[in-house]
Amino acid sequence: MPPKRRRSIASPDTSLPISKRARGQSPPQAVPLILNHITKLSDELLIRILHLLPLPTLLRSQLVSHRFYRLSSDSQIWKNLYYDRFVLPRALRIPGIKNAPPRDEALIFSSRRSKWLSEEVLVNRGDGKRTDWKGRYKLRHNWSRGVCEVREIRLREERSMGVLVRMAEGVVLTVDGEDGLRGWDLKGKGLIAKFGLEVGEVPTCLAVDEQDGGVGGLGVAVGFEDGGWRIWRLDVKERRFVEGHRHPASSNGTLSAVAYAYPYLLTITEEQLLSLYSFTPIDRPSEPRLLASLKSHTSWPPLSLSIRTTPTTLIASIAYTLRTYTSGYTVGLQELHLSLTTGSVIFSRLTSALPQGFTSILAPTSTSSPSRVSTSENSPAGSSRSETSCPTSLSYSHPYILATHPDNTLTLYLCTSTASTLSITSGTKLWGHTSSVSSAEITPRGKAVSVSTRGNELRVWELEGGLGGSSASSNRDSAEWHVQRKESLDMRIGDHEDEMEGCRRWVGFDDEVVIVLKEGGGGAGRQALMVYDFT
Repeated sequence: MPPKRRRSIASPDTSLPISKRARGQSPPQAVPLILNHITKLSDELLIRILHLLPLPTLLRSQLVSHRFYRLSSDSQIWKNLYYDRFVLPRALRIPGIKNAPPRDEALIFSSRRSKWLSEEVLVNRGDGKRTDWKGRYKLRHNWSRGVCEVREIRLREERSMGVLVRMAEGVVLTVDGEDGLRGWDLKGKGLIAKFGLEVGEVPTCLAVDEQDGGVGGLGVAVGFEDGGWRIWRLDVKERRFVEGHRHPASSNGTLSAVAYAYPYLLTITEEQLLSLYSFTPIDRPSEPRLLASLKSHTSWPPLSLSIRTTPTTLIASIAYTLRTYTSGYTVGLQELHLSLTTGSVIFSRLTSALPQGFTSILAPTSTSSPSRVSTSENSPAGSSRSETSCPTSLSYSHPYILATHPDNTLTLYLCTSTASTLSITSGTKLWGHTSSVSSAEITPRGKAVSVSTRGNELRVWELEGGLGGSSASSNRDSAEWHVQRKESLDMRIGDHEDEMEGCRRWVGFDDEVVIVLKEGGGGAGRQALMVYDFT
């Protein structure tokens, strides 16, 4: 029988074979078409886009990829943000700028005429380095929010009443009769150098010259109880103090304050004798020359000395406390103008913040300081003023004078010094502290930090601009923080809270840190420097 012919596959009656599906395989799915146009853009175009993003979106874009992290950290982006948030608001407070035309080039970041005010040093740096604008923005942001790290530098396990503290260029300088002169590195968190004092030398005042701080050197001047003073130069790189001139003891009395800006040194004694010295250049060492000496009868402590220069003139200033008949205490200012070429005195002038119609009380005939003078309750002057109104400290950085008071307040004064006039505005009260204010410091830009005697309270003030001539009280905007406010701060200093319960005698700060001298209570506790780091 012949074989049957096989049916063709094309036959309509032919059923197609069923394809078997392998076990464990999912049915095929359509692959979506991904169009990633962002990665195709150039870096320059992406940076222009990132320039337009708000800050929260810009920060989130850093998490997308390494490329976006690099581009979102571009210096020009953060320079623009820094200008808009921290520079432009200050520029708008300048009289005449706020009402300027909307398209004024002075208010545009990209303009060559944009006003950077005191921040100009960040734009045109003399050291050849480039400014990290993102880091600067973060630093200023931390200041405005009070976000900081707290650490401690222990000075002594037993309290020393005569310890003095100053800071400059990331270095803290301390001096006392027991341990001598010491320099501490805030970055390395350790002791840089130490120089012992001789037996009987009791330091009463300390000043730092920051002119060579950028090249690794700091000038230091210390005044003593016997009327003498000494100067050193701290070589940070070599980690040692280089001893300079030593002025012998003087019969003029104990030095109460000193200011140092090489080659000039300004001192004042408790007997209110103001002296200005000049040194010859370093390559020709010799004895200092006394340029001027003035005797005052009204410049009572607390007081603050200052040395500043103009292209042709040296200006030595003293801001001091002034007692009045009816209004308690106010401040006075005296300037001594000298020629930079000849060193001769051109003129001297003084002013005060006294209300019109009031005069100061004459200095007492006794040689005791006014803080020790008691006033009879029956005297008219004694009944009209209170000793508690006397400032606890005074900080002068032209054009600002900041006084602290035991009644939880501060008083701000604005000084105006021209070629023909010198004046001080009436004081403006600053409120906010919850306990007595023991110390404060202010910069020429109007930024200040104050510390309360107790309560672990620090307060940062932005006082630039907006000051009128009236003495009306005002509660200015400020950023404050307490050690209990952040958990990280509680953890860092909570272990020492009991043994370090005491007072805070001094506060100082720079662009990155705040330093507070903290002392144990009861007269026998240890001393430490509390470092609030905003970097």
